[in-house]
Amino acid sequence: MLEGEARAQTGRAGRIDLRRATVVVRPGDLPNAERTAAAMLVDEIANRSGLRLPISTIWPASGPVIAITSERQVAGWKRPIPVRPGGAEARAEGYRLLAEPAAAWPVVWIAGADARGALFGAGRLLRELDWSQGDLWLGAPADIATAPAYPIRGHQLGYRAQANSYDAWDVAQFEKYIRELTFFGANSIEGIPFQDARPTPVMKVGRRQMNKAIGEICHRYGLDYWLWLPAEFDLNAVAERTKLLDRCEELFRDCPVAGIFFPGGDPGNNPPELVLPFLEDLSRRMLPLQPSARIWISLQWFNATQIDFIYRYIERAAPTWFAGLVAGRSNAAASPETVPVAAIPRPDAQQALPIRSSAVGSGIRAYTRPRGRQPAPG
Repeated sequence: MLEGEARAQTGRAGRIDLRRATVVVRPGDLPNAERTAAAMLVDEIANRSGLRLPISTIWPASGPVIAITSERQVAGWKRPIPVRPGGAEARAEGYRLLAEPAAAWPVVWIAGADARGALFGAGRLLRELDWSQGDLWLGAPADIATAPAYPIRGHQLGYRAQANSYDAWDVAQFEKYIRELTFFGANSIEGIPFQDARPTPVMKVGRRQMNKAIGEICHRYGLDYWLWLPAEFDLNAVAERTKLLDRCEELFRDCPVAGIFFPGGDPGNNPPELVLPFLEDLSRRMLPLQPSARIWISLQWFNATQIDFIYRYIERAAPTWFAGLVAGRSNAAASPETVPVAAIPRPDAQQALPIRSSAVGSGIRAYTRPRGRQPAPG
């Protein structure tokens, strides 16, 4: 390009022309989320504008650059990465999206606090871009720095008849849906691997295959894959209990799993005297295969005496597999300060209930549970 063309990159009322941009990433073995951030950005731009930007680990001698990194220094880039001490981009899963149009060649920075921050920053850039066929622009100046308010932000997806739509999706549609959730900062997907075994004629693949595929999608995007795992039978029933444990172990072998959400009720009607030994047995299957996975227990349908039983068990046994309790407004009883409690918002709620911090950890399961028919991603 000529010098006049370089100046033209910031023409049209200060917008940055990215039609000939190079996406630059760090060399070496990148974390999954950061590697996927670049590929996702290039794919989505191509789908919308017809322009496929090159990806490189080398800073080009000329032309606009979209730089993606979760590190504070990158050998060979020879320029400071715009991360401010104490800024939102320095907090977990945060990022800074910064356009530098005044440089010799414009640079758009996606500076993540970590690999997920880089992924979410790429999603934010996609939301900010202007495009049409053969055209790609970013409004300048652009300087957006943000970090999540809650550490667990997820969406429940069930490949089953009850959802009335997901069962007709193929793997590519699930990936598209999950990918677009990351544009807005979702960091976890909660699957429903076994519940609702009614046959459905529209399923493209079997449930085990889809459970595995969703887990692999989450792994590629650096997201947590959770399992919603109710026990809809009497846990005294040895054969059914063993069957569920066997199916869980099979899934633990199939794909990475970050955690399990066990609902005390809706569905299920087992007392904690049966639930807790079952979860102990489940952890013995889980931890050798998924050593970082943990289990959350929902307090749904437990009465005050049963909730107290759970608290006393946790304080006495201090189970290593235990992550925390999940509570709604109907059962958010006071808990010991050593027990993390997360809250599920009502389907119509704008924000989740307050979070309780503790010595064990803190978190909020701000899951949305869609109701009614969900449109298939195009």
